[in-house]
Amino acid sequence: EVTNVGKYNEDMENTAMFINDTWEFSPSWIINAGIRYDDNSRSGDETTFSAGLNKKFNETSHAYFNWGQVFRAPTTDDLFYPYMGNADLVPETGETWTIGYATQISDKTDVNVSYFESNLKDAIRYNPDNNWICENIDEQDKRGMELSVNHEINDNVDLVASYTYTRV
Repeated sequence: EVTNVGKYNEDMENTAMFINDTWEFSPSWIINAGIRYDDNSRSGDETTFSAGLNKKFNETSHAYFNWGQVFRAPTTDDLFYPYMGNADLVPETGETWTIGYATQISDKTDVNVSYFESNLKDAIRYNPDNNWICENIDEQDKRGMELSVNHEINDNVDLVASYTYTRV
């Protein structure tokens, strides 16, 4: 008989601080930069950086490029969930970037298309070949693209459609 499945008595603390600033250095160019510090009681501390560049073409369209470093500590479920958790997990680290274009095609309709890539070390996953036990994998490369359309039906309702293709 199995009792208390999904319950555990463990704790973890995470403190995070971040600073982000945006500079408009010409009427059509914007730079965004940030720094974040995480202090996790089980995974240690890490400082990560991010940056972005936005080029405005006109009042309704712009292109953008974003880059960032990744630090993701395992969650309490990743670490302690009965029969699946793994207390030996280490945090994911790596980099991610996105390049995209967004435009307003009418007063009520916006379209966004983007391409993204990420490279993670020690990626965290639940392994289907090992009873779904959580584990770190050496490296994970991910890339894909996304297309989204947002149409305002009225002041209270938006219709949103999105398609994402991801290859891991």
